[in-house]
Amino acid sequence: MYHKPYVILGIVVFLIILATPYWVTAGNIKYEDIHKELAKPKGVNCIMGVKWMASKHMELLNEWREIAVRKGVRKYKTENGVFNVSLTECWRCHNYDEYCKKCHEFMDVRPVCWDCHYNPGMKIPTVNYIK
Repeated sequence: MYHKPYVILGIVVFLIILATPYWVTAGNIKYEDIHKELAKPKGVNCIMGVKWMASKHMELLNEWREIAVRKGVRKYKTENGVFNVSLTECWRCHNYDEYCKKCHEFMDVRPVCWDCHYNPGMKIPTVNYIK
């Protein structure tokens, strides 16, 4: 192959340019940045600690989905108490629009949960049936 060093150099430069946005923004978005603006939860105890929930709540929801649907488990015990395996458990303390939605928009995350599941902040469309 002719000009092999130039091809390799071109690939390396391309990969550096491609990865630059990740290096520049790595670690810049922090939960603390948005946490100050979120509505305070109404409850006393969250299912897990605040830091843990901020980073891993989706893992918990996925686990809840598995144990509820596949195993029929409806209660979840942590060091903070016993909780119902349901999104409504979250909404006892958190306002969807002022907490969940605001944080997801800040972090630019679009969960697909609401494609199937109702949440308190959703507007239910009215359907006009034709007879």
